[in-house]
Amino acid sequence: MGGGLTQRTLVASTVLALLVAAAFAVLLRAIASERSSARLATDSQEVLAAATHLERLVLDLETGQRGFLITGAPRFLEPWREARTALPDARRRLVRLAAKAPAQERRARDITRAVDSYARGYSAPLVAAARRDDPSARSPRVIEEGKRRVDAIRRLFDRFVEAERRLFAARDDRSERDARRAIIAAASGLAGSILLIALFGAYLTRAIVLPIRRAAGMAGRLAGGDLATRMPETGVGEIGVLEHAFNTMGRSLEASRDELRFLLEEQAALRRVATLVARAVPGSELLDAVASEVGGLLGADSTALLRYEADGTATAVGARGGPGGETTANGRHTLEGTNVASIVRRTGRPARIDSYQGAPGSIAAELRARGVRCSVGAPIVVEDRLWGVMVAAWNHEETLSAGTEERMAQFTELVATAIANADSRAELAASRARVVATADETRRRIERDLHDGAQQRLTHTVITLKLARRALGDADGQVPELVDEALEHAERATAELRDLAHGILPAALSRGGLRAGVETLVSRLRLPVAVDVTTERFPPALEATAYFIVAEALTNVVKHARARSAGVAATLDRGVLRVEVRDDGVGGARLDGSSGLLGLHDRAAAMDGELSVESPEGGGTVVVATLPVPDAD
Repeated sequence: MGGGLTQRTLVASTVLALLVAAAFAVLLRAIASERSSARLATDSQEVLAAATHLERLVLDLETGQRGFLITGAPRFLEPWREARTALPDARRRLVRLAAKAPAQERRARDITRAVDSYARGYSAPLVAAARRDDPSARSPRVIEEGKRRVDAIRRLFDRFVEAERRLFAARDDRSERDARRAIIAAASGLAGSILLIALFGAYLTRAIVLPIRRAAGMAGRLAGGDLATRMPETGVGEIGVLEHAFNTMGRSLEASRDELRFLLEEQAALRRVATLVARAVPGSELLDAVASEVGGLLGADSTALLRYEADGTATAVGARGGPGGETTANGRHTLEGTNVASIVRRTGRPARIDSYQGAPGSIAAELRARGVRCSVGAPIVVEDRLWGVMVAAWNHEETLSAGTEERMAQFTELVATAIANADSRAELAASRARVVATADETRRRIERDLHDGAQQRLTHTVITLKLARRALGDADGQVPELVDEALEHAERATAELRDLAHGILPAALSRGGLRAGVETLVSRLRLPVAVDVTTERFPPALEATAYFIVAEALTNVVKHARARSAGVAATLDRGVLRVEVRDDGVGGARLDGSSGLLGLHDRAAAMDGELSVESPEGGGTVVVATLPVPDAD
């Protein structure tokens, strides 16, 4: 009986061990899959950052080239040269990072080939021709070809980024499915173990009935989710082995569950921050959100993001929690002595301080007074430049895991991406504004030169010819006829020159503002146009932008709309100038490169504004521009 019991117990234990091992293996696989997903998520973030950097270089190349072609000013070639220098490394980096996904690698190579073709085959020869004063280099056809190429490259970038985001989502879904399967497998294995023990319970002697019942009860609690349950290891022989195996399994499952829960929370926090980065939320909102997510994830009493300043100080730009971190009341402090912010600034690597006892410096003394026991800092690196540091602090004794710095680094990479994106958008907006401002200033200079130069000389010529004709009186012959002909040509040239000057930058706009400029423009049209424009004056750049939007929109109405009437309105509402041009024509206008409206969109964007077009077929067209009015200094 005893040998049979031992044999049956051995068989049951073997089956039970196999079930537990299988459940544990599936759970470990899920944990490994979750970690792999985290690494893949990081890889996706690096790929997206590399794509964003390369796209920004292409835009720098295009804007620098466009600025030089439009103005001829060599200073616009500086960003163009920098972009050309950085392009090879950026292309290679994108292909290298995308190599883990064959489809993405193909897309990356398509992008790099298109960028290389644009830079070498179009941009460089075009700039070289412009430097030689080749007039064909500044023709609309050549500039339109450059825009078409850049648009095609940007569409390649859009498809690449969308595919990378789909990869990230698919990896995340697979990780969640693995986690659910692991929990189901573990619960099933435990339930099977309980059933096996119950079936063999009738064959066990009374000497082991109670231990078996106790084991069954404990296993039930484990299956119900109480992974902290432990059995007293009081049995001998096979029972003792069983008790020990249950306890080992419980400890392993508890540790695995805690690790899995932390990883899930970490991924959820990273997704929330990545969503904010993708939405391009304001910097203060993003940085506060990152501080809150990191602090909550690590259980820190306080978290802060600091930006390093050129004068050796640091400014707090995001914070979470009470006054426990390395921040001061006014958000700015020096970095003398021993603290993680100064260590990270000096080394450029993550740092931790397990105790501030005896640490020198005023900051360390202040932290001790606030009750800070330990802190960890991770650098924020933006485009290979140490921008700042993220600091997490604890006011109690805390045994920090070895991976704390790595977990913080995942968030600092997202912050760096957001900062780089914001810088790129700001640089692009500034570049557009500079191009528009230069063009407007060129128009003003040409208008002044025409008025003060050629127009004055032609006016003097007309007066002289009239005096000469008067001096000739009623004389007969060829001379009076020649003088009359010369006078007619001079007067016609004066009128044409005046119209040309008005088209470049109307004097009425400079003297009387937007309303006067629009009324002058409308007076020369053969189309009834209702005008409702505010008489308020605005900065010259804003007035010029609004005027040219109206002028181009009305030009489109006259050329394409087949309209019977049109209307122009411009109103100021809560610091925003709203300009509207509508007509009752055939509609069908589109905001693309063929209609001229895209240039108006760029003009509005250069003033931090927006432009929209509503043009249903047969329903007329409405062009609306909203332009923020700068605050007066």
